[in-house]
Amino acid sequence: MNSNNDQESETQKMKSEFNELSTSNLGSVNNKNCSYCNNPFTAEELCCKNCGLYNIMEGWSSENSDIDKFIKDTMYNEIEKARHRIYYQFKCLEWVPLDRFTNIKKIGEGGFAKVYSAMWNDGRLNYEKYCDWKKLDSKPIKVALKRLNGSQNISTDYLNGLKMDYDLLKFYGITKDPITNEFMTILRFAERGNLRDILSNNFNNIFWKEKINLLCNLSTYLKNSHEMGYIHKNFHSGNVFYNSSCKRYYISDYGIYGPASEQNSNNKIYGVLPYIAPEVLNGKSHTLSSDVYSFGIIMTELSSGKPPFYDKEHNGGLGLGICKGLRPEFGEGTPEIYKKLASRCMNANSNQRPTAIQLNKILEFWKNSIDGKTHGYKEEKIKTAFENADIEFETSQFHTKRILMLCSYCGKSFIEEFWCEECDPYNIMEGWNSGAPNVDKFIDIELIGKGEYTEVYSATWIDGRSHYYKLDGNWRKSGSGHTRVVLKKLNSSQNISIKYLNELKKYYELNKSGLNFYGMSKNPKTEEFLLITEFANNGNLRNILSSNFNNIFWNDKIKLLYNLAIDLRNLHERKYFHKNLHSGNILQIHNGYTLRDSYNSGTFRKKVYYNVKRLQQRLLDNAYYVLDFGLTGLACEQKDNIIYGVLTYIAPEVLNGESYTSLSDIYSFGIIMVELSSGKPPFYDRKRDSDLALDICKGLRPEFGKGTPEIYKKLAYRCMSVNLDHRPTTNELYSILNDWHNYEIVGYKRKITKLMFEEADKEIPNISSLYSKNSGAICTSRKFTFSNMPKPVNSSIIASYLKDLPRELIDYKKISHNCSRCNKPFIEESWCKTCDPYCMINGWTSGSLEVDEFISNTIYKAGSESNSTFIEWVPFDRFANKELIGEGGFAQVYSATWIDGKSKYEKQNDENWIKLNFLPKKVVLKKLNESQDISAKFLNELKTHWKLNAKSYDSTLKFYGMTMDPETKEFMMIIEFANKGSLSNILSKNFSNLLWKDKIKLLYFVTIDLKNLHELGYLHMDLHSTKWRGFLYFRFWIIWASRQQESQDKLYGVLPYIAPEVLNGAPYTFSSDIYSFGIIMTELSSGKPPFHSRKHDFSLALEICNGTGPEFGKDTPEIYKKLAYRCMNANSIQRPTVIELNEILKFWYISTNQNIMGDNEEKIRAIFEEADKKIPNVSISYEKDTKYVSRALSFDNLPKPINSPNITSYLNSEGLYRLI
Repeated sequence: MNSNNDQESETQKMKSEFNELSTSNLGSVNNKNCSYCNNPFTAEELCCKNCGLYNIMEGWSSENSDIDKFIKDTMYNEIEKARHRIYYQFKCLEWVPLDRFTNIKKIGEGGFAKVYSAMWNDGRLNYEKYCDWKKLDSKPIKVALKRLNGSQNISTDYLNGLKMDYDLLKFYGITKDPITNEFMTILRFAERGNLRDILSNNFNNIFWKEKINLLCNLSTYLKNSHEMGYIHKNFHSGNVFYNSSCKRYYISDYGIYGPASEQNSNNKIYGVLPYIAPEVLNGKSHTLSSDVYSFGIIMTELSSGKPPFYDKEHNGGLGLGICKGLRPEFGEGTPEIYKKLASRCMNANSNQRPTAIQLNKILEFWKNSIDGKTHGYKEEKIKTAFENADIEFETSQFHTKRILMLCSYCGKSFIEEFWCEECDPYNIMEGWNSGAPNVDKFIDIELIGKGEYTEVYSATWIDGRSHYYKLDGNWRKSGSGHTRVVLKKLNSSQNISIKYLNELKKYYELNKSGLNFYGMSKNPKTEEFLLITEFANNGNLRNILSSNFNNIFWNDKIKLLYNLAIDLRNLHERKYFHKNLHSGNILQIHNGYTLRDSYNSGTFRKKVYYNVKRLQQRLLDNAYYVLDFGLTGLACEQKDNIIYGVLTYIAPEVLNGESYTSLSDIYSFGIIMVELSSGKPPFYDRKRDSDLALDICKGLRPEFGKGTPEIYKKLAYRCMSVNLDHRPTTNELYSILNDWHNYEIVGYKRKITKLMFEEADKEIPNISSLYSKNSGAICTSRKFTFSNMPKPVNSSIIASYLKDLPRELIDYKKISHNCSRCNKPFIEESWCKTCDPYCMINGWTSGSLEVDEFISNTIYKAGSESNSTFIEWVPFDRFANKELIGEGGFAQVYSATWIDGKSKYEKQNDENWIKLNFLPKKVVLKKLNESQDISAKFLNELKTHWKLNAKSYDSTLKFYGMTMDPETKEFMMIIEFANKGSLSNILSKNFSNLLWKDKIKLLYFVTIDLKNLHELGYLHMDLHSTKWRGFLYFRFWIIWASRQQESQDKLYGVLPYIAPEVLNGAPYTFSSDIYSFGIIMTELSSGKPPFHSRKHDFSLALEICNGTGPEFGKDTPEIYKKLAYRCMNANSIQRPTVIELNEILKFWYISTNQNIMGDNEEKIRAIFEEADKKIPNVSISYEKDTKYVSRALSFDNLPKPINSPNITSYLNSEGLYRLI
């Protein structure tokens, strides 16, 4: 490859050799000796099989023996990987002369390297193997060249770092500057630059979803490298690149840091200072944990968009600060869970940092939660946290010039939305006080509501909300124009109490993400304060129900309650409770209007609108917000011993003198549920007085509307129960309503829920929303003082609904269970979440402790997963229509109807399990003869059977469980019924209709199961055609004979399928199963069982050891015969492995069953289609003594196995090797 002529010559030579390849014969060619291993190889073979492709292995040198060996080793490794594969794409590290690059431009420089972009004129060498090697066309590609400064004498340590980098990233190759003799690595060109460039140029357009996806990519790379034992040592955003072809981020430069000519030493630290772990700065070696520290720094950089410590000099002072705990700042609005994970990564105690595996697991969970691939309370919370962060960030971007500014008052830097938080823009903070008359800024003031403590007005704010921006060092004010708002007058607020003021502060904080709280004003006449809030254009819930009830369907009601549950949950999580929750405090605003109108038009407004829409779309078509968090009573009088509110929504325990709690809010939520059901305010026909309070304490509750679903009533009654333990928490409310809200996702339970509410919709038009309101039915907040109220009780109606509450609703301290496995208390409906499904583990026994434990363990494992498979114990009387359909030496097989069918459980979002409906099912019962005293060895084989079943559950016959014959006490396996019978039955009845592509497909899928079995470390030991059930998808059936394998002097199985070395006394091996597979290949070819006309006796065993094999069918393709003969090779070491079998049959399957075009695929397809034309009609006759069932066998004095001349001739025919 030193010249174009040499390269062209070698290429032409290769093409010539490819054209001469034939599947039928080989020409005589001259031998060559490989210059690497000195072994001969033929030109026909294209390359030395022990080394590499000749034309790229020879004729070049980097003039550095270590680098030459490094590059050639990657080629040898590729050849080795391709050796036993039908298809392989050969891509290795290359040596490329520098003159093969053009348009070389410097694009970056670091302390120890320079980076150039360049056009690689030849592109990568690319060879493809589809049985034969073929060179693919190469095109010019743009690459990056990384010059390794001082690499003329490259060190061993640095070269090891390059090897590590190649193992993980597969860079293209190496070249050398002929002038400086410095080596250069050839890398994939990153169009978007590194992560630092991407953040600098495009940070404002990168949402949290992409950031989490990015970190997930990086954590995967880090996990893989750490599992391989590699440490990066120089992990920073300049080493993170984006691969546009696969749309993934990746990490470069593993183990490459410092000068290329220096050995790494303990007394020198190389890297980018802000990313170096403090323990490394302190003199300790790099560890896996120091990479995790760097990962945490990158997390802060992704959060803020700025390089860590961009405003500090990178010197000893910064290093000292890092060791003392200094860390970069997060960006504004960064979710707390994100900060917590990054802070764990940056922990000064390296032992307390998460591992890369843990990081990857957490970030995968976040990614799936954001993508909506997993569902549940946690996932929803995570998704919401990051979506809210996106919205908060975009909102701040409208007002923020993200440049460093200095406060004119204190001189400190700031980048906050409007001003330096420590000081303020003078024109906002000064020149006014709350005593000034500001009401003249409002027009069109109109009273729209009145209560005992407040009056509510609609008004037009002339100026609208103020916005400020800084221009030329001065603050400028931007008005929003006329804005429709609500003015809420706080009665008697002239002397506002500290307690009420604290409630206002809380109110402001809680309303930041809901209805906008714009500010405050004062009535100049009464000097009472007014709250300025966003105007709810649709009014409150009470108004909506009154005017539009018959058009509101149950789906809308559930959505509304779901949204309120979210608001209430957020409130309770902050340790607050509402105290005054009623339908007059729930306002509706059209979707998309919540960050709205007061902003100027333009790009930002459009972005915010669509982000709000994205966030709220999953909640409601219209947004509902809860108002007046904690704002109860007079502004000048806030006392805990006085009851304030709307009487009909106040919890009975509060009426009885108890303090407000979060569960008091739940009671009010239940009353609102009733109101949504009926369309009428609670107790609209009763006066709000002590008599009503007395009746509420005695259990009186509002009436539900006609047709209200029972599950809805039950939840509402739980909320309104006087027993606080019965009331759900906001988390549980959220979970239940989320299930109801999302009933169209999946699951039997959700389908039933949907039908319930759809049926209830039919009654809505029949419900009258007209009612005569009692003049004393005041629906505004007032102060109440009651005395001598009785202890609250539930009415008989409520008691009837709550009598069958599941165990988790009862205080587990009073009634609980201890898990028999972990001994921890649990109160879940179905099972201990840590261990087992309580309802399935207890109440049965097989009579064998070992079998009980085996079955229980499969259920324990299912308990940690959703919709998982498990084995059941089924009483024998649950089977009907039992009929014997087969019998072998060690088992009897029956068909039967399983009356109950397979149990199915579904895990809900609240972590509880429910049992789904079942149907009768036809199954197979396999009685295990003499299994009354089941052996440990056979039990292990049952476990193996289950492991294999679980590994390939969707594509194989299923192992459902176990039962016992009550008369014989023998165990029976419950297995999926295969309606087409065994392979031997299918061949006997339908052979002439089976095409070769069907046979190939069958064999391919069987190799998948056999591969799974061997990968688990197990042997089949009794593989024959009567054990294959179904067609195209199969299951290996555990044999009863294997129980007896402890006795090494006895042999069990079906004689024609047993490998000759096993007949001769050798133990079973993986290779023994391959021999049996080869015999089955002959059976598929001929349609006849092997040696069907022979007695299965010593004489046949003798002939098998002497090389006799079954006959193939007429016109069986030669490549098929050769593969079968390879499987039946008397030398077990030379048989193919199951992996190789799987590769070959996969290629044949693809060629015969799929429309993939290619020379070799066409050859394979043509061979088998030609054979299809000659499939004979087969009639099968059997000798009386021929038995195709597993039985005990015993042979002495058999000879050492040999191959027949026919098999030997096939094994030596190299020409056929290329297509298998």
